[in-house]
Amino acid sequence: MHSKQQYQGTGIGLAICRKIIETHNGNITARSIPNQGTTFVITLPIEQSLDKQNEHI
Repeated sequence: MHSKQQYQGTGIGLAICRKIIETHNGNITARSIPNQGTTFVITLPIEQSLDKQNEHI
């Protein structure tokens, strides 16, 4: 990990987002261009299967 002088934050936020998205049977990808930034693309299903819904009960 980098120090807070190099980058703000802890870097754990994206890991939490990934876990939530994968729990909902979705996907997250990143598209990056050096010196221009990064775009995160998140896809989620419109509906979850009954099996997935029952896992959360």
